[in-house]
Amino acid sequence: FYHDPLVKHVVQGTSLTIIATSASVIHLALLKRAMRFSQTSMNEIVARAISVLVSIFLGLAGYGYWALVAGAVALPLSTSIGACYLCRWTPGLPRHTEGTSSSLSFAIHTYGSFLVNYFSRNTDNLLVGWRFDARALGFYKKAYDLFALSAMQLVISITLVMVSALSRIRQNADQYRSYLLEAMTAMAFLGMGLGADLTLIGKDLIRALLGAQWAPAGRIFTFFGPGIGAMILYTTTSWIHLSSGRADRWLRWGIFEFVVTCSLFIVGLHWGPAGIAVAWTASFWLLIVPAIWYAGRPVNLNIKAVLAAVWRYPVAALVAGITTAILIPHISFLYAVSGFLGALFRILLISTLVTISYLVLIVILYGSTAPLYQMTRLLLEVWPGKRAHSTDESSAGTMTGQPSVQTSSGRMPLVSILIPAYNAQDWIADTIKSALAQTWPNTEIIVIDDESSDQTLAIARQFEPLGVRVIQQSHQGAAAARNLAFSLSSGDYIQWLDADDLLAPDKIAQQMEAVQQGVGKRILLSAACASFMYRPYRAQFTPTELWCDLSPVEWLLRKMGQNLSMQTATWLVSRELTETAGPWDPRLSGDDDGEYFCRVILACEEVRFVRNARVYYRSLPFSGLSHIDRIPRKVDAHWLSMRLHMQYLRSLEDSPRVQAACIQFIQDSLAYFYPERRDILGEAEAIADGFGRQLSNPKLSWKYAWIKALFGWKLTKPTQLHLRRVRWSFHKRLDYLLFQIENGK
Repeated sequence: FYHDPLVKHVVQGTSLTIIATSASVIHLALLKRAMRFSQTSMNEIVARAISVLVSIFLGLAGYGYWALVAGAVALPLSTSIGACYLCRWTPGLPRHTEGTSSSLSFAIHTYGSFLVNYFSRNTDNLLVGWRFDARALGFYKKAYDLFALSAMQLVISITLVMVSALSRIRQNADQYRSYLLEAMTAMAFLGMGLGADLTLIGKDLIRALLGAQWAPAGRIFTFFGPGIGAMILYTTTSWIHLSSGRADRWLRWGIFEFVVTCSLFIVGLHWGPAGIAVAWTASFWLLIVPAIWYAGRPVNLNIKAVLAAVWRYPVAALVAGITTAILIPHISFLYAVSGFLGALFRILLISTLVTISYLVLIVILYGSTAPLYQMTRLLLEVWPGKRAHSTDESSAGTMTGQPSVQTSSGRMPLVSILIPAYNAQDWIADTIKSALAQTWPNTEIIVIDDESSDQTLAIARQFEPLGVRVIQQSHQGAAAARNLAFSLSSGDYIQWLDADDLLAPDKIAQQMEAVQQGVGKRILLSAACASFMYRPYRAQFTPTELWCDLSPVEWLLRKMGQNLSMQTATWLVSRELTETAGPWDPRLSGDDDGEYFCRVILACEEVRFVRNARVYYRSLPFSGLSHIDRIPRKVDAHWLSMRLHMQYLRSLEDSPRVQAACIQFIQDSLAYFYPERRDILGEAEAIADGFGRQLSNPKLSWKYAWIKALFGWKLTKPTQLHLRRVRWSFHKRLDYLLFQIENGK
């Protein structure tokens, strides 16, 4: 295409950068999602330094342009090595997991957007190189590099932060739009002023950086300068597309942008490289308003609100630029000094004039100094020396990167993970490992062994060198073990965890993010939960009516009226709420968690559901504390828990809908007591009579109805329990067999 065989060898050499770059994509993504930006920035600086040193060394050694090729390869190679060192994630074998298809679709659309963007950003080089000569392309490319560099160095770093931050708050539409609008305003403030300044100093800047022989590039850059502010603000549309999960819309807009921009290139080609520069500037100014409008539709971003927030900045930049341009010819001594010093002098003086004019005009247009105050506060906030605490220390080892959250005393909140254990030798190690794997960096883990008769205590104590506290008590039951664990804890937040369940690595971090966003200590945090037997990766997270933010009354109404529940580990409870709710009730050998968290909900102001926080609940039917069967003490405990449930709900609201929920609650559990527990059935009927309602006998499916018709309830209930036990025993053994096969055993 360029009729230069040397280019072929350069392409072959630099193609190695593709492999080197690909090796660190996931590692860098995890680091950036973790908001460990200082580490990724340092990694980039070190990699860039290595790249430059390699090029200089090989250049001095006489390798010619291959020195530049080697430097280009050394950059991504060094970056990948550093990223793999900072993030110790290693890939495993491929397997299908929930969300794979949606993630793949998002990736394809995102990659498509980058691909279209690549062609948009390189078609100009192609046209200039084809239509003119290599010399013209060299001048044009240097002008474009200064144009893109001035914007991209500002935009890229902020984009990494904004996409991560906006993604975390996209469920809160008002907060999302507020943050986005504030960020766009800041980008307009910086971008428009920068564009006005570089338009006037571009020639001298290139002369100072590259020398007088690059003067033609300075003239071309003059036509790029007016587009810098629009380009910076335009880039914010990608934040919206990515953080809202609409990469498909980003791809469609990218195709439209490519067509418009290339059409302008073809028109501008007649006027040479300067015409292409004008086409770039025109494309950004023509597309910026429709681009923001299109990107903002899924998040209900009002284009009028955006224009109202940013219009003053381009107006101030335009007037400041024109005013300074008019003054320059009348400053006689401005061109008295030639060469590098003269260029540097003009850069400093013109930049000072533009900056003062720009800031004064902003104050005039706003009628106050509020924008200047806000920008100053923002700059002080991000200035490294002003940060009270380093987030790198708090995020060491975290791959979810929750922002630093601090208590009133200035320290990061401590989360206590409390694990009661009894005869859990098969599961306790995995449960403790899931607690140790939490990405929230400030946790304590306390295991209370309830005098197990197996190896539970010995296995748990193997984790003591890792900081896990293991205490044994005389056999008193799960409630007593939990109460002891809480008395020994010192956490600001409490994470209850049964000895056979698992936490997703970022479960606590996801919920603590809500705390960082301002959730008070009287807000109860819940999470998504899915059950499994032996293979947690097969768990299916199926939403229920409790998977949303609810008031205490509404939560209890849905739980009791629809026979729903939330597993123990889903909750993250502040110490204040935990103390208000009181201790676990040792009388309840069944449904003790249901009764306990009813009291916690009673004490809270709101239940806040954190969708991305996940818990894996090991459900082995006909085993464990939750299994009631026909054991008298468990049946009694279950009925006591039910009566307390109804008492708690009615203390909040005693209305027809509450009474209906209570009756449904009893009806759904009647099979536990019918027909042998006449005492409990009598109490249940009395409650129903008090509400002016009647209970009906438990309903049976056709599989058991015929047994009842022939032999009555006395034989039907044990038969039903036995057949269910056989069926679930088969499922349990099958799942265990598949678990062993999949793990090569």
